[in-house]
Amino acid sequence: MIRLMKICFAPALLLMISSCSSLKLDRVDFGWPVESVVTVSSANKIEDLRYSVSAGVAELAQEEFQDSTALHGAKLRILRSSEGYYFLTGPRFKHVYVFSPGPSSLVLNKAIPVSEGGLKNPALNQRPPYVELLDADNFHTLLTSDDIVEVKK
Repeated sequence: MIRLMKICFAPALLLMISSCSSLKLDRVDFGWPVESVVTVSSANKIEDLRYSVSAGVAELAQEEFQDSTALHGAKLRILRSSEGYYFLTGPRFKHVYVFSPGPSSLVLNKAIPVSEGGLKNPALNQRPPYVELLDADNFHTLLTSDDIVEVKK
């Protein structure tokens, strides 16, 4: 009787374990085809209804400009890369900020220094597997979530 139970239990256990394995979908592209230009509200918030993203940016203003109100009315550029990272920058920024999504948050992955004097009129584009940063005077940079890959001036 015990032997019969072992024989029946083993296949049932294998079936249960295999059904508990996690499902994984490969070749996912999280990228947005074009950047979003979002205006910082008086409440220090950005919002893009097209991609259903909103975030407070007071901490970002403090980090970049040492003034939590420095971004009121500013037009920021945000783009989601194909890997799912959010790239964010704007005029006068010396960095491109790369965030990864977290529970109800965007978590800083890297602040990539891109301009000692500050960007003038930046734009972000998808150039898989990179994100392209353009600025005035033919400034052209390819970025990953970790660093600058190539700079063309």
